[in-house]
Amino acid sequence: MNLLIVDDEYYSAEGTKKKIAQKGPLFDEIFCAYNMTQALEYLAGHSVAIMILDIEMPGGSGLELLDHIRQQGLDTICIFLTAYAKFEYISKAMRLTSIDYLLKPVAEEDLLTAVAKAVNQYRQQANAKLETQQANYWKESELYLWELFWLDLSEGAVSNRKEDIISELNLRNLNPAAADLSYLVLLIQCNGMDKLPVEKDLHEFLLKNIVREYFYNREEIPVAVRQSRQFYFLPLPEAGRSREALLSRCGQALTDFVPRFPNTFNFYIAASGCRISDFQETLKGLQNAAIKNVSRENHVFDLAQYTNAETAGADVDFTTKRWSDLLLSRKIRNLLSETDMFLNSLQHSHSITRDTLSNFYYSFLQTLFSCMEISNADALPMFQKQISQFSVEKACSSVQNLREWVSGVLEQYEEYITNASNQDAAVTTIKNYIHSHLEQDLTRQSLAAMVYLTPDYLSHLFKRETGFSLTNYIIYERIEEAKRMLAGTDKSVSEIATRCGFQNISYFSRQFRRFTGVTPREFRG
Repeated sequence: MNLLIVDDEYYSAEGTKKKIAQKGPLFDEIFCAYNMTQALEYLAGHSVAIMILDIEMPGGSGLELLDHIRQQGLDTICIFLTAYAKFEYISKAMRLTSIDYLLKPVAEEDLLTAVAKAVNQYRQQANAKLETQQANYWKESELYLWELFWLDLSEGAVSNRKEDIISELNLRNLNPAAADLSYLVLLIQCNGMDKLPVEKDLHEFLLKNIVREYFYNREEIPVAVRQSRQFYFLPLPEAGRSREALLSRCGQALTDFVPRFPNTFNFYIAASGCRISDFQETLKGLQNAAIKNVSRENHVFDLAQYTNAETAGADVDFTTKRWSDLLLSRKIRNLLSETDMFLNSLQHSHSITRDTLSNFYYSFLQTLFSCMEISNADALPMFQKQISQFSVEKACSSVQNLREWVSGVLEQYEEYITNASNQDAAVTTIKNYIHSHLEQDLTRQSLAAMVYLTPDYLSHLFKRETGFSLTNYIIYERIEEAKRMLAGTDKSVSEIATRCGFQNISYFSRQFRRFTGVTPREFRG
């Protein structure tokens, strides 16, 4: 703890310092400044607990100095020691939160009493500040610990037996009385979070903070648990809130903050309050409802009104004959438009389930494969392999996702049909690519994928069109490029071999002799 004495009278400052050093509280350092500039220099490099300062000084008054440190947010306790007993000085000093105002000449006892009082106030002030900081740290830590507890409980890492829950709460230094409370569980489904740009982490941060403030009362611990990028849940204490009020709040959220996000939301509210011991089962019911919903977006689901009729689904006839006709006649855009209208009609019916979308998915896929086999059977294996990279679960999780899947596979289908049907163009494409990428690792598989053919069929087609096997053609082109470089550059044989795609100098020499009858050095010489 440091003390700063600011007084333009040298002997007055030193006398005050001596009295305090001999009979006052213990300070780490007592420093004297004789003008405002010296005081500011000291304050810039040291923390000052107590400051004794004169009012009238050359170069700036003590009041100006006090005003400066208050603007800096410093908590220094100040004592004015001056020969001027003007009321305006006293008034200004008190407004700037100085602790005392002493008139010169001051009795030693009064000075020491004022300093002791200032030290005591500074310590109380520091302790209060520390307690506030510690309270804030614990508040933040407590929120994290609660969210981790609820996440572990939701995933079964914590048993749902009340005795085990109480034991776990005690172990985590959390209030075990929570095991006796009743909670209204709210599940928030965030559709399309996986399609957000790179700022998705920021969106998640904003979402958690918004729902904490939006759904919790000020005195409650605002638990908002992220289960996945799509699902968040809030265990809201039932005391002080009703399901009707929560339903209304969720409905209002669709106006208040949901439109500010680039994705859509659904809110699922449990049919009744539950104890922590029943939480896992309650949350599972909410998740099942969310999984079954494939058509509604920006909607509030009240599970007390959620009937079997809403999840039974409807029998839907898929017009596969019409789709086949459009595919075989290469009217891809027409088919995309018709499937889009069909899926829109499903979405607006609100009587479909994930099974409905799954049936559509497999019917549409079978139609694509059948038409591909008729149009160009050689392209079918590669097409099937490409399509297998799509996630069935993701495609059938919503009508919108299925709509995007249809658009993507139709685009792939059109590319395969267009490229695989023009065999002359396929061979030309491969030849041009080989010539431009001799230094790369050229395999049958990678080249075949470029023209949407199987490796075997590409090899057969290439042999028929060029008279070369695909492997020999690549070697031939590499040798031709090597001959050009041997004749026209002074690069080493080893460097030329590497530039032409031969990683082994011995293999390069053997292949060069095979095609030219001489070694690379003999060719150059």
